[in-house]
Amino acid sequence: MSSEISKFIKNIPIESLKKYFDSVHNDLVEEVDWGSDDKSVRKSLLSLSEGVTGEKLALLTSDAERVNALTDELGQSILKHFVRDDELKKYYQLKNEFDRVLWMYLKDTDRFLQVEDCWFTDTRRQGRMWEAFVGPEGLKISEDGDNLSSFKNKLMELFRAVGQIKVNVYERTRSEGENNEIEIIQIMVYREDLAITQLAFENEDLVSKIVRPVQEVALTYEPKRGYIEIIAEGKESRKAITKIFSETLLQSPVEGENIPLKEYDIQKLLKPVVLSFDPDDGIESVRVTMLKVARPNSNNSVTLDVGTKEERSIYDVSKGYFGDNDPLKAGFRLKQVRISIKFMPDNESRRGKILHVRIRDQGGCDLKSKSRKEILIGDKYLEQWELIKTIQ
Repeated sequence: MSSEISKFIKNIPIESLKKYFDSVHNDLVEEVDWGSDDKSVRKSLLSLSEGVTGEKLALLTSDAERVNALTDELGQSILKHFVRDDELKKYYQLKNEFDRVLWMYLKDTDRFLQVEDCWFTDTRRQGRMWEAFVGPEGLKISEDGDNLSSFKNKLMELFRAVGQIKVNVYERTRSEGENNEIEIIQIMVYREDLAITQLAFENEDLVSKIVRPVQEVALTYEPKRGYIEIIAEGKESRKAITKIFSETLLQSPVEGENIPLKEYDIQKLLKPVVLSFDPDDGIESVRVTMLKVARPNSNNSVTLDVGTKEERSIYDVSKGYFGDNDPLKAGFRLKQVRISIKFMPDNESRRGKILHVRIRDQGGCDLKSKSRKEILIGDKYLEQWELIKTIQ
């Protein structure tokens, strides 16, 4: 039995496990006494799973992997956005993150697949398959059937492919830090690739079976800023696909520059660092106001958060709270940081606006959700403070 199946059975509430097995593997659990205590039921399910083989094992393993994957912070954030208003009461009654994912899996296959597609896309942002461009702002995806057909045909020509191709287009929300949600349009492309031959059992005999793997391409378009992001293999393919998408579904060519791949390194902020700035940019002060730390290879974390009016630094506050057990000097690793940039009073804000920038280590930054002016200021200083580097 795989560790994924074990994790699945051990974490999902019993009543939800019963719904899953009754609807997907009813023949496997005829002997299970669902009225027994939780420990006994889980023990029975784990024992039964040890004896599952063939296609039933493959399906159980696949389901467990799909559910488990979406229990992380990103998966939960995406999942919540796909819950309808009339489902919220039920959704908030579910017992834990595993229960919430399985609930969607059993309730709506199409929506569950969309959640998976969004998770697939967002986990690969800023990775080797990712590229982004500044495109035209404020456009809508064409709903014209001819334009969609043109999009599909041009993609098949690009890959010199024949066979089936499916395109799904839907609106979604992407969270960029707390209280920052970006409305985007996601385009998923599924294309049949060249046939391959695999050995498989047919009864007790080994036979060759021909299968056609499916290749995926993910595109997102953010109308507010015109950002087009793509997840696909091959740098040249990414550029060509983006051009096809813009010309056919946006009905406007991509004229903007490529958005470079960046990586964040925030570990230096575990210790006090001088974050210098130019007053000519209208900045009054810069402070670290939140640090989220964890031990290496641990899912448990500690978050230190100070108010913008706190006179002491977050490092002095931490030392005062924890003394010799201060996590900022005890081998912890920084997972997330918030830097607060306070601007001088101006015509827009008499008290002086505060720009909060959240950065995840080697991950994302919520600057994407800010105004163009704030993005320019943020990018300038993140590079100046050596918290960010351009990879390509």
